[in-house]
Amino acid sequence: MTLTDERITAERLEELLSDDSIGMAHRVLWLLLWEGELRVLDLLSLEIGDVDLEEKRVTGVCGRAVPEGGGGISERAAGLLRRLIGDRKDGPLLAVGNRALGWEQVMLAAGEQGHAVHEFRAGGRLHRREEPAPDSE
Repeated sequence: MTLTDERITAERLEELLSDDSIGMAHRVLWLLLWEGELRVLDLLSLEIGDVDLEEKRVTGVCGRAVPEGGGGISERAAGLLRRLIGDRKDGPLLAVGNRALGWEQVMLAAGEQGHAVHEFRAGGRLHRREEPAPDSE
């Protein structure tokens, strides 16, 4: 079985993102996995300074610059990140308080919802592939 055999649907993602009983850091992680190509461990390594919320993009991962035109995040993800970061100026991006999310926490939170964390990225990839191409009018 490949990772793409198990995936989150767009409808299920919406249910999870709107569930306020789930920690904001987990919901942001799931959305970023769904929307982009960054891996779980790369996202968990991000610091606040690695993201430009005005430009809506990740600028660096693990000390490496993200090439111009890459690392884009949606307005929705940027808004959730603003809420998550609050008044923090530095430190881990995906955190509860000032404490970074860890792999074990991430796996447990997804598992509590009946999913493996990798299903979010796999589901997003398939969803983007299945979306109709924009009209070329």
